Amino acid sequence: MNNAIRFLALCACFSAPALADTPKLIVQITVDQLRGDLLHKYQNNFVDKRNQKGFKRFLEDGTLYTNAHYRNATTMTAVGHATLATGALPTEHGILSNGWIDRDTGESMYCVADKSTQLLGAEGYSASPANLMASTFSDELYQASNGKAKIYAVSTKDRGAVLTGGHFGKSFWFDKNSGNVVSSSYYFDSLPDYAVNFNASGLKDSFTGTAWTLSQDEARYHNDAANRPFQIPPKGFRSGFPHQMPQAADKAYYGMLAYTPYGDKLTAEFAKLLVKQAEMGKDNVTDYLSVSFSTNDYIGHMFGPNSLEAEDNLINLDRTLADFFSFLDKQVGLENVLIALSADHGVDSIPEYKKSIGFAGFRGNTGKQFDAINQQLAEQFGIEGKLVRKTSMPFLYLDLGLIEQNKLDIHAVQQAVAKHAASLPGVARVFTRKQLMSEDLSYDPIGSKVQRAYVPSRAGDVVLVQAPSSMFEGYAAATHGSPYKYDTHVPVFFTGWKVKSRTISRQVSPEDMAVTLSALMQITYPDKSTGHPLEEMVSLR
Repeated sequence: MNNAIRFLALCACFSAPALADTPKLIVQITVDQLRGDLLHKYQNNFVDKRNQKGFKRFLEDGTLYTNAHYRNATTMTAVGHATLATGALPTEHGILSNGWIDRDTGESMYCVADKSTQLLGAEGYSASPANLMASTFSDELYQASNGKAKIYAVSTKDRGAVLTGGHFGKSFWFDKNSGNVVSSSYYFDSLPDYAVNFNASGLKDSFTGTAWTLSQDEARYHNDAANRPFQIPPKGFRSGFPHQMPQAADKAYYGMLAYTPYGDKLTAEFAKLLVKQAEMGKDNVTDYLSVSFSTNDYIGHMFGPNSLEAEDNLINLDRTLADFFSFLDKQVGLENVLIALSADHGVDSIPEYKKSIGFAGFRGNTGKQFDAINQQLAEQFGIEGKLVRKTSMPFLYLDLGLIEQNKLDIHAVQQAVAKHAASLPGVARVFTRKQLMSEDLSYDPIGSKVQRAYVPSRAGDVVLVQAPSSMFEGYAAATHGSPYKYDTHVPVFFTGWKVKSRTISRQVSPEDMAVTLSALMQITYPDKSTGHPLEEMVSLR
């Protein structure tokens, strides 16, 4: 190497931006219902410009863990967000489903509902992380920084924001009746002025009278209209494009926003506002922002993941992310921002659609079957009353008072209920409380996942597992929640900061996300975490 080349190389070293030992801002993105294969499947239609990349910032420039699977059953929104935040299994963080039954009162419980708080910005029930039984990465970051780290979370769904925001963050979500960004008295005495101004800006009403149309020529899509006959379009939507928004900004209009790409755009715009107003990433203390995009889940449920709607929504979200990342680059500098991407769960196709192409598929209303089963159980045990007190799929809750009153053997009742449940269409496996609390099921690929999702203080006395591509309830066209690969497989991707471009195929888990971030920051892991640091990411430090 001659002296001129050495001089140029030396200049390049000094002129390159110095990367800090830790990122100035960590952005954790969760795309609701984003199955692990979908970004690779649709990447040909993603933005691919030098300074304008959305998902391709991960696919081309990031570290990709392509074999990431949840290790628990009950793959639901609340469960996945809690696992991503805490690095723990449901048995540890306590969020076993989106909702459950209170074992003492028999009342229905919603995962983040909190009657001791007040909703700010709209009317309705309020929310907090009171039901979350473990600390989150953001909690540990807050503690390690002596409260100096700025921690925010936003999502269309309350559970998407509350659970990732943790116990010390500030969480916001969207009210579907008014379109407002809202929060809770758990976080603030009153809704902050910047959120009030956002609600009054007119942005939420700017999509009135517009039509959601395909963003590409239809020939460019992987999906087609083959599953359209099996869809259940939400109220206000027709079958097939275009999807026309109402002319007036009313309750119907706000309810429809979440089923269009406009919902994610509003989420991203409020996320930008949070970064700006809090001056995130502007000092030497690492800040944390969680952004959970919910529209993919809403659309996938009603139109199915094999629909043109689901595919076009991800193309639109890609553009929304490209714009958001461009904003972060200007505001903080992407070399200072570590961006993590994952999903709370995957999804299966519409059962009827799968049957139409030669796979198995079943749709039932399993909970209703227990009216007849209760009669059979009463005759079997010679009692009056309903032994199955409540159902909250996949959990069956027994009437413990009735069992005690009639001096029945609780384990015998569990076994009898399990035997009846096992004969129902669409049921593949049944587990009793005694099994899940006393037996070692580590040898059983399905049983071990059910066991990891079992929270004794909240779960039912009998747990059902659906057969592949089977639905216990018909509330949507397609769903998730099973222990099968199509529901457990999600992306675990990183980009920005010092992240290298590489693809890793060994099996990992979304549990690993929180502990990896903790290891990178050299702070305490979340208190009940069960995940393991991803060595390729930790080595960047």
